[in-house]
Amino acid sequence: MIEEQKQAAKHTPYALPVLVIVSAVVFLFGLGWLALIGPDEPRYAEVAREMFATGDYISTRLCGCLWFEKPALLYWMSAASYHLFGVNEFAARFPSAVAALATVLFVYFTLRRVATERAAFAAALVLATSGIFIGYARVATTDMPLTASMSVSLLSGYLAINARGRTRFGWWALSFGAMGLAMLAKGLVGFLLVIAALALYDLIARHREVISWKELFVGLGIFSIVAATWYVPVTLRHGWPFIEEFFIRHHFQRYTSNVFGHPQPFYFFFFVAIAGVIPWSFFLIPAAWRIKELKPRAVKEDSLISLAWVWIVVPVVFFSLSESKLPGYILPVFPALAIIVGFEIERLLSSDRSRLSISAAWLTALFLIAAGVGLIVYSNREGVSASGWRNTLLYIPLVFAFASLAMLALKKARAFVTGAALVVLSLVVAAVIILFPMLSYRESLKPLSLEATAALRPGERIAFFIRKEFAPVFYAEGRVVCAPGEGGVFNALTKDALADELRGESSLIVITSSNWVADLESDGRFNLEFIGEQGSALAFRIKLNETAM
Repeated sequence: MIEEQKQAAKHTPYALPVLVIVSAVVFLFGLGWLALIGPDEPRYAEVAREMFATGDYISTRLCGCLWFEKPALLYWMSAASYHLFGVNEFAARFPSAVAALATVLFVYFTLRRVATERAAFAAALVLATSGIFIGYARVATTDMPLTASMSVSLLSGYLAINARGRTRFGWWALSFGAMGLAMLAKGLVGFLLVIAALALYDLIARHREVISWKELFVGLGIFSIVAATWYVPVTLRHGWPFIEEFFIRHHFQRYTSNVFGHPQPFYFFFFVAIAGVIPWSFFLIPAAWRIKELKPRAVKEDSLISLAWVWIVVPVVFFSLSESKLPGYILPVFPALAIIVGFEIERLLSSDRSRLSISAAWLTALFLIAAGVGLIVYSNREGVSASGWRNTLLYIPLVFAFASLAMLALKKARAFVTGAALVVLSLVVAAVIILFPMLSYRESLKPLSLEATAALRPGERIAFFIRKEFAPVFYAEGRVVCAPGEGGVFNALTKDALADELRGESSLIVITSSNWVADLESDGRFNLEFIGEQGSALAFRIKLNETAM
């Protein structure tokens, strides 16, 4: 037992390079190979592009119209990325990948100060290979910058509470500075959730002195200075319209109503939290069983685990009460889940393992085999053509999964964990190389957007008819008719609405679904010129007949 503790405490020089390499593969490999998908990626990427093109880093605009849905941090980071890599998918997503890497490394370095090297490495590795964390590290949304900022703030606050002297002051300064970045990343939640989590943690741990008045005063000053870099100038420039749209509509109305159309049951986020840490989810079973044994006031590791549980509960409960629910809302809890699972894996690697830990490992191994089989079945079902070495890639995750299971059977826990991480890495590589081409065509209108953009005449723009799409927003470089408050794009729901818009335009390129084309062609007010098609989506140049003007 003593020898095991010495081994766990010993510095392992390979830990940091391994974490960087793993993170680089799962966060960065093929980052720009998938077209921008969904409603958010193209819009956020375009807002940053318009900042980059105009040099106006205060007023957030989409297709030339003011658009105050999110704060400026992601846009600033993406604009800087455009300067480095050009305007493309990789550059748009690079800030999220960097934020994810920063979160992994900060978790690692924090746990090295509090616990063993092995626990630090395990927690960071779990975070880097958790399914939802990988997914959001590879998309251009505000969720990962918020997660990084909140993680740094919470962990720095924890280190400050347990430190003394100048070191304590420095950690508080970093915590409040990161809180300011969280406010810049996604608004009030970045500040309120951190404060609530630290306050609840202190209530449980009952520290003598959490923060002095001097530390609080300086900390709030640092927070205010950081947050003010955008909130002050944008408020001075746009006043009440900004406050109404950003705070009232996109904070309070989004939380208290279903105006944005994302309803889910109360328990939705509980399932997201468990499923999101896949393939390590089963280790939450022994972790939950140990809650009653925690001694946050006496044991340093238990103190951090207590913070992690609070860190999970506060956002999950808060957003569960919201009328609008999306998985990314609770992304900030996954570093805490990784910390909890990391300590369980450390126990698995030592003689402190329990039957529940061993059972969790076996369930994980079986799940990894199912994931390897699932990749093969899904690829075949979708008709993805892969030949030669690409076809071999499909089977590598399954090979690693069986190897991981074999190592577990041989009671080689460290090899089992390594094998599990390799399954995740190989799944990411295989998905990027084999599945991304198919997903780019099926999940994004990039090909049709580029075709429509190439056909645009001077002054002409793109609009939509009973089919709201967002890929053209970015790929047409903002040459899309905007409609503030309606997702940022003009989507005519009736032929009369389309005709009204055309009265102010010489012509439009309109993207619609194939089942609406006959209806447009039969209307004597419109002249249609075919531009291109992609699946069920078609693009036409549409003009009004002179009699309809």
